[in-house]
Amino acid sequence: MIGLKKTTLLFEKDVYEILKQKSEINKKSIGEMAREAVTNYYSIKTKADKSEALKKLLKLECEVPEKYEDLEEEIIEGTLDDQ
Repeated sequence: MIGLKKTTLLFEKDVYEILKQKSEINKKSIGEMAREAVTNYYSIKTKADKSEALKKLLKLECEVPEKYEDLEEEIIEGTLDDQ
């Protein structure tokens, strides 16, 4: 894996056993699960995550105002309507 840095994590025995079981069920290593957990907990987004989100947005078929001010107004109105 390119761009990874090594670190060591110590878990209590019972926590490690649960992680080991979950890693077998999910067919992922404990390290991979730990990386995902840290990334999700701290809302760290990779370039791949951002690219995937952009692809999903581009697939949406909706009208978008040409002016930023009009878009901002629609967002504010929508937020107020939801309250």
